[in-house]
Formats: sequence, structure tokens, C-alpha cells
Amino acid sequence: MMRSLRGPRQEPSARNSGLDCYKSNPLKYDSGQSLHVGAQIPQAGMPQGTPASQEKSALTKVIWFGVLALVGLVGGWVVTFLILGTVFVSATNLNLPPNPTPAQVGAALGPLFQNFSLLIPSILVIGLAGDALLTMGFRDLAKVDNSKFSLPWKFMIVLIIGLVLLAGGLIPLFSEIPSIIAQAPTGPGAPSAAFFSAISTLIFAALIAVIGGIMALVGTIGGQIIGLWRVGSRYNSTIIKIGAIFVIIPVLNFVAPILILVGAAQARGSLSKPV
Repeated sequence: MMRSLRGPRQEPSARNSGLDCYKSNPLKYDSGQSLHVGAQIPQAGMPQGTPASQEKSALTKVIWFGVLALVGLVGGWVVTFLILGTVFVSATNLNLPPNPTPAQVGAALGPLFQNFSLLIPSILVIGLAGDALLTMGFRDLAKVDNSKFSLPWKFMIVLIIGLVLLAGGLIPLFSEIPSIIAQAPTGPGAPSAAFFSAISTLIFAALIAVIGGIMALVGTIGGQIIGLWRVGSRYNSTIIKIGAIFVIIPVLNFVAPILILVGAAQARGSLSKPV
């Protein structure tokens, strides 16, 4: 009678069931292994952006390349016409004597060639900024399609180095011409040491300019033209393909940035449309 009043016998709690373990620590299984709950941390080296976002970023850089290329062409032509106008006015007002000496001619032509040497950096800065953006755009596209865009962005680096060398050769080339004229021999005697020094500087600058010009040409073909052509092929944009061809054609290269700008903007807009 006394046993029935006490109720059912309680088992010792030495052994905990899986449910008891879950109640005591809901983040562990019976085996004691932790259950990871929440967002997983991405591993190092994993790409953080989706292919669509990388393509949009790349096309945005191509758009800005077109903008800077257009600004560079317009600004370059404006500065060129201003310098040519200054040169023409200065050439008509040289006020040289009837039989000028080489020193007088060199002194008179010095400011004219100095204006040409100032034209190169003004065009180079804008061009390098646009080429750097296009290089980054091709690198973004290489993450999506490495087989098509791994080489163009590398050729763009060749183009950038070539442009720097070309400018580094042309600037002293224009600067040394008045000095060579001023030091030119006027009689049958041997030229002066200053003349030979100016000639040596001129030859070295011309050699640097030639090397830079070759690298710039190779980079333009392998980087800009082929790279932009493949951008047009990827997004089925004939406008970009035409712009890629016009890049290297004189006079038509003025239209190329506009075509590239419009084509890249259309391609970027098509990525935002639902399929």
C-alpha cells in the first residue's frame, strides 16, 4: 500500500538519451560533434562576385574607355590646332636676318618644338587612363571566359609600356632638334663636341621611340582590336566589332570610341534584362 502511494519508481539518470543531450546542448549531436548553424564563411581564394556582376563591371570599364578615348581625341585635336596656329604665327614672325647663323635659327625654332613636346604628355595621360580601364575590363572578362580574354589584357600591358616608351623618346627628340640646328657646323671644320652630344641624344631618343612604337602597334592589335572584337562576339554586338576595326584606321578612329561606347552600353543593358 505504501509502495503504490509513492508512485512509479524513478530510473537512475546516469544514462542520458540523445534527446537529453539535445536539450542540454542543442548545438551538438549525440556523438558530440558541433552542429554549425548560420551563414557559412567563404573560403579564401573563392570568387566573391557572380559572373553577371563581373561582366557588368567589365562592360562599365569598356564604356569609360570609350569616353576617355573620345575625350582624348577631341582634346588632342584641339590642342594640336592651337599649337599649329601658334607655330604658324611664330613662323611668320621669326624676324631672322637675311643670312642667319645656325644658332639664330635654333633659338628661333626652340619655342616651336617645345610646344610640340608639350602636346605629347597632354594626350598621353588621357590615353593611358583609358587603356588602364580597358585592361581591367579584359581582366574581369577573363574570369568569366579565360580562353578569349587572357591574352588581350596582357597585350594591353604591352601597349601601355609601348606608349610610355614612345612618349619618352619623342619628347627629347623634339627638344634636341633646335640644339642640333644651333650646333650645326657652318664651315669645313669638324663639328663641335656639343653637336655630337646632341646627335647622340637624338639617336638614342629615336631608338626608344621606335621600340615604343612597335610595342604600341603590337599592343593595339593584340589588345584593343582583338579584345574589343571578342567583346563584340560575346555579346553579339556588331557595333563594338566595327569600332574595334576603326581603332587603327586614321580619321575613322575618331568614330571608334563612339561605337564602342554605344555598343558596350547596349551589351550592359541586355545583361540587366530578365531572360
